[in-house]
Amino acid sequence: MAQFFVGIIPPNEVACEVERWRREFRAPKTPAHLTLLAPFTLDQNQQDLLDSLAQVCAGHHRFLISCRGLGNFGKAVIFIDVRPTPELFALQQDLADFLKKRGVEPERRPYHPHITLATRLQPGRFALYKQQLIGYNPQYSFACEEITLFRLNIEGRLQRWQIAAALPLKE
Repeated sequence: MAQFFVGIIPPNEVACEVERWRREFRAPKTPAHLTLLAPFTLDQNQQDLLDSLAQVCAGHHRFLISCRGLGNFGKAVIFIDVRPTPELFALQQDLADFLKKRGVEPERRPYHPHITLATRLQPGRFALYKQQLIGYNPQYSFACEEITLFRLNIEGRLQRWQIAAALPLKE
């Protein structure tokens, strides 16, 4: 059994800026991303998983992603808010349906697209980080041309999400 999640990695210029904040806020070392499917466990050959995900991607054209300022989930997470679009929701839903057909229960929380800057915060850190972000109003737009499959790599006590593959969307 292996653990995976699926996301969208922003282009390098956006990812570098986001990563500066993530390092400042000691976020996990996973590359900056927009999650499409939260972590899941699947007992399936990775190549079979990739082939299935590629079929989902073949049904979706590339589309524009727009970010619109900051948001938070309670006082535990600070993120860059992503504008919901029909294309993004359709891709996310088709991926979730794909997993459900393989016996993986979908995320119970409603899908809220975002790029995490800080997570697992204590209230004092939340207030401090919000103060540091005053004046930062991210307004990005970029093309979503592919999705990324991440796999949890476990080496002893060290657990890290690593990029397993990138799968292109239809042109």
